[in-house]
Amino acid sequence: MPSDLSMLNTQILGLINGDVRAFEQVYKHFSKPLLRHIHSITKDEEQSFDILQMTFIKIWHNRQEIDQEKSFQAFLYQIANNLSIDYLRKVAKDLKKQEELWNNSIIHSLSVEEEYIIKEKKKIIEAVIDQLPQQQQRVFRLIKMEGHSYAEAAEILQLSPATVSNHLTAAVKSVREILTNNSNQLFFILFIINGLI
Repeated sequence: MPSDLSMLNTQILGLINGDVRAFEQVYKHFSKPLLRHIHSITKDEEQSFDILQMTFIKIWHNRQEIDQEKSFQAFLYQIANNLSIDYLRKVAKDLKKQEELWNNSIIHSLSVEEEYIIKEKKKIIEAVIDQLPQQQQRVFRLIKMEGHSYAEAAEILQLSPATVSNHLTAAVKSVREILTNNSNQLFFILFIINGLI
């Protein structure tokens, strides 16, 4: 039976070769500890998640540059560190934002490019969800996008929790099928890093 390290190395190799499923496994392995690391630098929960997303999008775009002879984790954390430091530099240019940072307030300091990426990401996600049957759309949005519990969604939609669960399972399956049939792998990546599938 292969060790966890051997399995991870296989997944990283798959990522390098453009395998979206391998990317998904690598993301699941590293995302939580990396998010904590980013947050320890930025002190900003929302911005930390944005940086996490940008980090993995960069990993995907630059996957051919990954050196299997070197630590993948070090490569990943270096990208996250650079993005986090860039963010802090932007904040430091504005004394008011700097003061808010020290008070651990939420800060929005996005470049034009970052704002464009976020807007385009939302458009892509909405375009895919719009292809689902209406009830599946409602359940998917309430639970996956708005963060409601199954019980809360059931109460809002006047359905049983079991029915809500069935709709969500069907919705996630449909979304995966839609994304699999789409030639743009980045769409799949966006749904993975947003925890929607």
